[in-house]
Formats: sequence, structure tokens, C-alpha cells
Amino acid sequence: MALEHVTSDLPSYPVEHGNRHNLTDQPSGGRREALAYMFSKPEIGLAAFVYTWVEDGVAAAAVKVCGPAVDADIEERIPDTEVPDSMDFYHWKIGGFEHCIDEPLVSVDLNFQGEKIQLNCRFDALHPTYPASAHPKGCPPYYGLDRTEQHGTAKGSLTVAGQTFDLDGFCQRDHSWGPRVWGLNQHYKWFHATTAESAVFFFEMQSFGQVSLRGYVFKDQHMAQITGVDYDYAFNDQMFHTTIDVVAKDSSGRTTTINCTAFTHTEFNADPMITLREAPTAVKIDGVSGSGWCEFCWNKKYLEFAKDYVHFHQ
Repeated sequence: MALEHVTSDLPSYPVEHGNRHNLTDQPSGGRREALAYMFSKPEIGLAAFVYTWVEDGVAAAAVKVCGPAVDADIEERIPDTEVPDSMDFYHWKIGGFEHCIDEPLVSVDLNFQGEKIQLNCRFDALHPTYPASAHPKGCPPYYGLDRTEQHGTAKGSLTVAGQTFDLDGFCQRDHSWGPRVWGLNQHYKWFHATTAESAVFFFEMQSFGQVSLRGYVFKDQHMAQITGVDYDYAFNDQMFHTTIDVVAKDSSGRTTTINCTAFTHTEFNADPMITLREAPTAVKIDGVSGSGWCEFCWNKKYLEFAKDYVHFHQ
């Protein structure tokens, strides 16, 4: 699927934003940049993500694997490593992790060589990247100067505890830079769904008593801004989301229906104030099968209190 054949309601985005940014003019806490790649293979019960970040010249990375295909969640982290300002995402290397841009905003090679996890794959985009700055209100300033989302395919292999899996499937990519004040989100939903024909992303954040929505729909070779979402979801007794059903409306006047079922759950510790609840999903977009990822962010104190009352959720 050639990206040049995609039409869009959104403005074109400069390719330089696919690389590491110079954030030296930002205040402390605003010199942060991060990349995430999410892999979800419901057909074999395997999910994984790669996350790397840099703040004030100190970088780190994490890889986590979960799902019925492995005996238990496995996570490896590359500890804090000082990196020079000259090291960019064309060849980002810390410890056993490498991120190499082949074509900016289009294709990337990823390699992770840890003691328990080995990953080698290539990401190829299915559509142009979506920037939060394309929204009339831009990116919420406490969550970045900007952030981009993109769906694509991943081809390669993942080895966990000596067992090797084929990674030929869908992948979601997230790139953000600038301030990241995790605790200002009382709750958010970070939602991705991908098929060979369509892709949907939305990010709904609840902060300062307001709800902010960013996102897009890609289908019929056309990208459009999400203008509204209706959703319903179910919890298990530990307050992990198990099903997520969404109806999205976009700036081209289209309505898209997405039905998701989580096939595993895990958590990721990113900040002392919040808990990230991860749900890799089996997906249908307008009836076509695919895969995705849905992350719920909760204030830790609220989550600990609310999960004892999850039976009240209808």
C-alpha cells in the first residue's frame, strides 16, 4: 500500500519530526522524548512492546512480552545511560537496543538483544503519521510539544526464554517529545486498532476536569480527524478492561465501528502517580479482523480504591 496514494483531511507533516528533537530550550522536565512500538498477535496469544525514552541527556529502554503464548510476563530494561546530543533516531543505540530509521515517518529497523528477550524486526507504515498538532487545539501542553501516532506492519522475530515467534503482523508506533507530567492525567484511554484495510487511533485524556480528544480514522485510503467517539467497555474483577466497543465519527463524515476483545493484560510502571493498564486486543473494524492495543491510565490511589467496587460498573 503506497503512502503517496493516501488522501487526507490533515496537513502534511515535516519528515524531520520523525527524528530526535533539540529540546535544549525547554525547561527541566520538558526535555523528554519517547518512542513506543506495540505488537499484538491474538492468533497465537502473544503481545509485546518496545519503549525507549531520553530525558535531559539520559536514555533508557524497556521491552515487555506477555500473553498465553509465554508462561509469565517477561520484562527487560536497559538502565539509564548518558547519550550525546548528536545521537539521533537514525541510529539510536543504548545497551543492547538499536533503533535505525530507514525512511523517516515510513520505515524503521528495531533490534533488542537482552538476556531473556531478543527482538529483530522492521516496521513499515500503512499510512502517513498523525500528529496531535493537527487538531485545532494542538497537543495538550502537559503531555508534549507534539506527539505522533502511526499504524503499520512488523516483520521479524521475537525470542523469549529460548522460544522464537514470527512477528509478521500489525504494529502501532507512538512518538512524543516535550513535557510529560503523567500525574495530571486523572485517567486516559490510548486506543489503537489496525486491519489490512483500516486503522483507528484515539487518545482521550481527562485532566483539570476537562476531556481532550485526539485521533484519526484511516480507511478507503483516506485519513480524517476523529471528531467524536462513543464507547462501551467491560472490566474483570481486577478492573482490567476486557472488551472495548467504539463508534468513531470523523471529519469526512464517516462512521466507523470497532469491536475489541483483550486476549491478555499487563501493567507498566512509568511514574509513581499513575498505573498503566495494558490490553493487547483482537480487533474488528467494520467487521474486518485485525489487532490492536488499548492502554488505560489510572491515578494509583483511585484505582486501588475503585477496583473493590468494580461490580458497580455497568
